[in-house]
Amino acid sequence: MPRPPAIHHCTSQPLRFFGRAAELALLDGALGGDEPSVAAFVGPGGQGKTAIVQHWLARLPSCDGVFLWSFYRGKDSDLCLRQMLAYADGLDAPPEVSASWCVDRLVRVLQAERWAVVLDGAEVVQHEQGAWFGRFVHPELGRLIEELASIAIPGVVVLTSRFALPSLEHRKHARVISLDTLDVVSAVGLLETLGVQGSREELTDAARSCGLHAKAVELLGTFLVHYQEGKGERHRHLPSLAMEGASAEENHVMRVLQALHATMPLELKDILALATSFRQPPVEARLCEYLHSAPVRHLLHETWGRGYASLQSRSADWLRDQVQKLVDLRLLERVGSGQADSIVLDAHPLVRRGFEDVLGTGHAAKSRAGFLRGRPDRRAPMSLEDAREEVELFHAYADAGLWNEADSTFVALDNPKHRFLAPAFERDLLLRFFPNGDWRQPPLWSGFGRQRSLAICFEMLGQFEDAIEAYRPADAPLRGDALIALGRLQPFVDQPQAPHPWQTLWQAYRAHALCLLGHCEQAFALAQSIVPTDIYEWAHVFECLLRLNRLDALDLGSLLYRAPFADEHRFTALARERMRLDYFRVMGEGGDLGPAYRALLDAYDKGGLPFERVLTRLSYARWLAATNDHDQVNSVLAGTAEICQRFGIMQRSMAFLSRP
Repeated sequence: MPRPPAIHHCTSQPLRFFGRAAELALLDGALGGDEPSVAAFVGPGGQGKTAIVQHWLARLPSCDGVFLWSFYRGKDSDLCLRQMLAYADGLDAPPEVSASWCVDRLVRVLQAERWAVVLDGAEVVQHEQGAWFGRFVHPELGRLIEELASIAIPGVVVLTSRFALPSLEHRKHARVISLDTLDVVSAVGLLETLGVQGSREELTDAARSCGLHAKAVELLGTFLVHYQEGKGERHRHLPSLAMEGASAEENHVMRVLQALHATMPLELKDILALATSFRQPPVEARLCEYLHSAPVRHLLHETWGRGYASLQSRSADWLRDQVQKLVDLRLLERVGSGQADSIVLDAHPLVRRGFEDVLGTGHAAKSRAGFLRGRPDRRAPMSLEDAREEVELFHAYADAGLWNEADSTFVALDNPKHRFLAPAFERDLLLRFFPNGDWRQPPLWSGFGRQRSLAICFEMLGQFEDAIEAYRPADAPLRGDALIALGRLQPFVDQPQAPHPWQTLWQAYRAHALCLLGHCEQAFALAQSIVPTDIYEWAHVFECLLRLNRLDALDLGSLLYRAPFADEHRFTALARERMRLDYFRVMGEGGDLGPAYRALLDAYDKGGLPFERVLTRLSYARWLAATNDHDQVNSVLAGTAEICQRFGIMQRSMAFLSRP
């Protein structure tokens, strides 16, 4: 039975839609079973990419699933993947599972069912510069798109982006479509439907003056109707403009926006600047609450010395009228469906850029932060979805350069990589403390001290190379997990000691590494000399003794001991369970361990931690081999090899890992 459509952070509807017959036919064919599996519309902002997918969605035939996510309004890739999985599995809320689990499950579903998936505004979650330009920032979102682009699926995944998509260029079942401008007939038709008057020649000249760029033509039309009596010939009065570093398309839009700047009342421009300062677009009620707030009054009248009557003194009806004027001008757009509290006020990215300097980015960010901090309904988030407004507050502080306050807001989220199983989410927050998000550069704030958290995020994502580099010199011994995962074992031979407080942990790493290198007697002697005090130390001592087949030297009671009433993190509990099962397997105790191993594998797959997923699979495969279930052994080992290849795990040391 087909699912009802799932529209998350939906896109704006075009005011009028013209042309694009070839693009629509391509999407219809792909959903009908033809190629491609992944269709990507790439082009400058305002060229009509979103309009195409919106128009297409409005006329879709029945299919197994329709899922739309706009990254312009929902910028978190983790939450996007979880919402898509919740939709696939019929869940009421996004599950707290790892992104890798979501992708593994979604690939299987989309191979079996006919879905229309639209991911709008992908440039928001792509690298903007450097060697990785155009690639997805979130590794698992990138893997989902790349895997689907490599196979034939019954439906289609549609992307829109301003950036190139190099990871799709050579995928067999992907097609990247570069959008051209509107044709003359469609551009003139758009002006006419907006109410612009004039001869065919005048309207053609007006459309051409915008380079036939869809958003520029639309804005020109509303400008002429509202401020130039609808006369098409008056497009000649617009200022000439050529911003350095801007594309031709951006200059066409900015030219119209400059005309609006010169014409609009000051308070209307201020309202637009305030409305577009939010990172996540606000609902209309929240925006009106903000416009009436004390921080906005302080910003407008005490910081900028505005002479008009304060927005606080204006009626709610007057404010709503101003918002409606901006909507009529297509500078703001009401986006959403259903209940009023789900409809947000958003603006095209080019409009945001055109008005971002009206109030000064830093001043507007301070005002927004003051409002968000003091709102009466503020509460601690209980899920990743609930974290939206705290994240908005964090980014407001970061935009304002209030790094100490941003750090305090981050702390209040309470370690989201573990709490929400969202290492990519936490990584992206931490990257705000660095210029252009480049963590290899010195942080923007001298008080930043969370490099260790950033490195752990990389480890949980399986980005072990980055983790090794991200640890500060003072935390260098903590690189041991990533070094062992990558099979880089020589540092453990070269460095027999580590500074306080990492001596015991480093010795546990060394015992494991020496065992993998074949220095068995030295490894065993070192393992016996260590007195582990936490689960991280126990894990590597245990791995050493396991591979040496000397678990008889282990005190299981000490390994499994927990202080009474002590809180135990979920990954700590999983590590204890993994070691307990391996101990029983090797010692021939515990009976049928298959169900327990499968439950542990399921928990690790849902939680992430690629290296632990590999170790658990290898142990399970050994247990299966002992029961002579060789078909299942081969299946488990194939899955293990795929994880190792994906994350670069132990490429030079797999022979050691496969020892009993």
